[in-house]
Amino acid sequence: MKKLWSLSLIAFSLAVLALSLSPRAARAADAESEKLASLGKALRYTLKTTGPVAAIDTGGAAILVKAPLSAVRKIVTSYGSYKTFIGPFDQSRVLAKRKGTSEVYLQVPILNGAAHIWTVADMSPPTKDGADEVISGRHKRGNVADFRARWRLRAVDEHHTILKLELFVAPKLPFPPSVVTTQLVKAADKAVTAVRNRAQSEAPPGTQATTAASDASPAASDASPGAVTSASAAASAGAGPAARGGDQGSATAAPTLLPPAMPPASLSDLPPANDTSVRRDKDVARR
Repeated sequence: MKKLWSLSLIAFSLAVLALSLSPRAARAADAESEKLASLGKALRYTLKTTGPVAAIDTGGAAILVKAPLSAVRKIVTSYGSYKTFIGPFDQSRVLAKRKGTSEVYLQVPILNGAAHIWTVADMSPPTKDGADEVISGRHKRGNVADFRARWRLRAVDEHHTILKLELFVAPKLPFPPSVVTTQLVKAADKAVTAVRNRAQSEAPPGTQATTAASDASPAASDASPGAVTSASAAASAGAGPAARGGDQGSATAAPTLLPPAMPPASLSDLPPANDTSVRRDKDVARR
């Protein structure tokens, strides 16, 4: 009888603890979505790059999407369509797919189209990381030293999703790390904004009306971006994010990953002419 009483007491204590923690976790998630809803656009941040460590910080952006997680995931994983709605990319195609991992070719023009940076990366299938779904991209080859991308998706409710993208690119040319990081932050901003715009344009009209009231929820505009990016920092970096200011571009503007004032890349850095997965820019060749 005494043993049964002890087990009942333990079970009751665990139930009380679970009830006390669940509202706290829910409030934290609500605070994040309310912060992004009140901002009305992407929240930019940076992370210290780890695994391996690099002088260039990872650029990130988070945004609230008025669409279900499944709809946002479908757009994020449509890698071959990036060139049609995400400004930086003038080429994007899926080269192969094996066991859920997609081998993707991505190309971005720089120097007003005089040259391109490109990468072939493996994009992983969505995996669970706590409450998040994570899709990671890793560099295989290209005319950059390294490329990493990490999409993070979290369902706020059945009609809202928090979307984050963290980007890292290491050029082969010796550009200042701070300049590259600034461009990465802008590129992440424009990418999540483009996904949000497409997801919301494709959402059923009834969904838009249903979610209008929740978007009016007030939130402190001076809240720390660390609350928005705590899960991202744990997965992508050893240090917490620091919000980085700057102008917020429109979804249709094309961010370059490197500044236009840089010296032209050599032709040897461009994709080979006989590579069937890559198209050489004829204007560059003539130069």
